[in-house]
Amino acid sequence: MSRRNASKSDTRSSSASGKEPSLSGAANRERALGELETPKVKVAQGLYAPGRCIPLHSHAAANFIYIIEGTHWSGYSRGGDICAPGTVRYLPAGEPHENYFPVGSRCLEIELRQPIFELASEYGHTIRSPGELAHPSAGTLAARLYREFLQRDDVSLLDIEEVTLQLLLTDREESPARRCYAPPWLLRIREMLREEERPRTTLAELSRCVGRHPVQISRQFHRHFGCTIGEYIRRVRIARAQSLLSLRGQNLAEIALACGFSDQSHFTTAFRRLTGMSPHCYRRFRPRRP
Repeated sequence: MSRRNASKSDTRSSSASGKEPSLSGAANRERALGELETPKVKVAQGLYAPGRCIPLHSHAAANFIYIIEGTHWSGYSRGGDICAPGTVRYLPAGEPHENYFPVGSRCLEIELRQPIFELASEYGHTIRSPGELAHPSAGTLAARLYREFLQRDDVSLLDIEEVTLQLLLTDREESPARRCYAPPWLLRIREMLREEERPRTTLAELSRCVGRHPVQISRQFHRHFGCTIGEYIRRVRIARAQSLLSLRGQNLAEIALACGFSDQSHFTTAFRRLTGMSPHCYRRFRPRRP
């Protein structure tokens, strides 16, 4: 299957524009490893390259994401965490989220259509909030769905829809470490960090802006988003840099300064540490946009 380069370029540019484009999952995949479709669901297996940074975006349809292999990080409107193999996550339609893949990752993405929601809602309340499905059966159900996706015999589509219905009706229990959503003041901090072109904010300044103690800010940020404030800023910078590297007309020194790095050397070191390759190599293997 050919890459949808134009859509991926739109996604990479979202950090620079400050908008969250509404895309299909295919727009962000590095490579599709097969897909199937019914009137109720569309299932696709996607491969994401090491070092891939996907800035804030959303999908027009709700999705389940089953992580097959390769741990990555995902952040959404009410928090963020590390996505480990064997876990399942739910993203409502239009939910702004971002991803960082430190290693190669393979995921099964189940796009949900309106008929499956209508069928599930006849039985009970469906999942509404983004995040990991904490119920013990979620991983087992998703693994079963993946086996049917690979097998694809005459009953696979029926079983896939059956499992999807069960996932939609799974009680979403909060784990002890994630009993509540990120508070509004913490979400405001994340927005501040993401919107600044050249983030130079200190803990003291964040403390004054939201009226919270710096220690509380530091601890709560790590608890709800699975990374430190500094790590998050680096991810935002590199995501913005990846967008600019796909453009013609800007050299590495200009991109470094535009993304908040002190110089090209600092930019190269940070980019290599986060993605595993230099900016020059990334630019060589990514299609350029005019």
